[in-house]
Amino acid sequence: MPEVASGVRILESSGVAPPPGTVPESSLPFTFFDIGWLYSGPVQRVFFYPFPHPTSYFLDSVLPTLKSALSATLREFFPLAGKIRLAPGSDTRYELHYAEGDSVSFTVAEHDGDFGQLSGSHAREYTGIVPLIPQLPEPDDGGRKVMAVQVTLFPNRGVVVAVTVHHAACDGSSSTQFVASWACRTAGKEKVAPAPPFFDRSSVPNPNDVYSKFFNSLASNAQSIESMMIQFAPPDAFVGTVTLKSDDIRKLKEAVSSEANSFRCSTILVAYAYAWVCLVKARVYDEDKTVHFAFPGNCRERLQPPLPAEYFGNCIGGYFAEAKAGDLAGEDGFLRAARILGEAFERFKAGPVKDAEKWPEKYQEIALQQPLSVAGSPRFKVYDVDFGWGRPAKVDMPSITWVGAISVSESRDEQGAVEIGLVLSKPEMESFAAHFSDDLKLF
Repeated sequence: MPEVASGVRILESSGVAPPPGTVPESSLPFTFFDIGWLYSGPVQRVFFYPFPHPTSYFLDSVLPTLKSALSATLREFFPLAGKIRLAPGSDTRYELHYAEGDSVSFTVAEHDGDFGQLSGSHAREYTGIVPLIPQLPEPDDGGRKVMAVQVTLFPNRGVVVAVTVHHAACDGSSSTQFVASWACRTAGKEKVAPAPPFFDRSSVPNPNDVYSKFFNSLASNAQSIESMMIQFAPPDAFVGTVTLKSDDIRKLKEAVSSEANSFRCSTILVAYAYAWVCLVKARVYDEDKTVHFAFPGNCRERLQPPLPAEYFGNCIGGYFAEAKAGDLAGEDGFLRAARILGEAFERFKAGPVKDAEKWPEKYQEIALQQPLSVAGSPRFKVYDVDFGWGRPAKVDMPSITWVGAISVSESRDEQGAVEIGLVLSKPEMESFAAHFSDDLKLF
C-alpha cells in the first residue's frame, strides 16, 4: 500500500464509468458562462462522516455499493466522466465531450490521523486537509478530465468523501446536485434523489457574441489570468469555520432594515456584509485602500426564457462591489457594507447578463485587486448529503484558497443559520474570529 503523505495509504486507484453501452458519445458546447472558467482552479468539497467501523467492513460491505451507485449516477451526469477539449475543426470553441470508456478517477485511501481534529469547525492546518483531496489528472491527447473522487477511511472513526470538479464543467449548483444524487443512490433512496440534469443549451444567450470576447481575452492573457485566479495557500494557512446563528441574522437584519429602502435585506446579504467587514478589520488595511467584494449570481431563473434549476453547466455571473477600507472598518461599517452590497444585488436582479460583453475586462481588472469572493450557497444543502451513514459532521470547501474566497452554506445544527468557511493565515484567522464574535455583541 503506497503512502502518499504522512499516515495516508492508497488502498485502491481506479476509474468509474457509466454502465457500458448506456450513454452514447456526446458533446456539450461551452457557453460564455463556461469559457470564463477555463483557466480557473478546480472546485473541491470535502464531506466528513462519522463511521465507527473497521476498514475491512467498509471495503467489503460499503465500497461496492458506493462505486455501483457512482456508476449509475454518471449515467445521468455523464459529462462529469468526460473531458474538456476543443471541438473538432475549431480553434476557439470548447466542449465537454464524453465517449464510451471515459471515467472518473476514483481513489480509496486509509488515514491514521485524528478524524475529530480534522472534521471540526475550529481552525485546522490547511496542510492536514490536503491529503484528503483528489487531484485532477494531467490532460492527455483527448483533453482534460473534469472530475476526481477520493474516499478516505479513518478506521473505526470516520470516512471522508471528497470531490474535485473543474469549474469550466459546471457550477456549484450542478456539482452539488450530482453529489446529492450519488448519495441518494448509495443509500437506496433513489425516489428522493434530485431531478435528472437538463442539458439543452439552445436557449442560453450569447449577447453580442460575448463568448468570443471571453475566449479572445483568455487566449491573449492566459498565463496572467491563471496566476491571478489561482493563489496558493501560505505555509501557515488554517481552515476555519464561523457560524451566524439565526438570532444573529435577525439582529443584523433589524440593524439594516432602516437603510433598506432601495434593496431587499436578505439572510445572504447580511452574511456577506458582516464577513466582508470582519475580514477588512482583520487585515488592517490602510484607510484609503479600495477593497472589493465579488459575489456569484445564479442566472438560471433570471434569463429570458428562464432555465430550469436542473440545468447542467455554469450559469452564474460575477458581480462586484467596492468601498474604502476605512469606511468598512468604522463605526457604521456593517451598515455601509450592507447598503453597498444590497444595491449591487438589485443591479444583478434587474439585468443578470446586462453588459455581459464587458465582463472579461471587468473580471481581469477586479482580479488584480484580489477581491474577497464567495463560493457556495446555503441553497445547495450540503449537510443533507447522506450516503446512508447519516448527515456529515462537517463539509469543507478547501478550494476557496485558490481565489481568496469565503465559502457559505447552511448550518448543520440550526435552521436559518449560515456557516462561513475561510482559509487564512493563523494571525488573520484569530483576528477575524475575534471581530466576528465581539462585534455581534454590538447589535
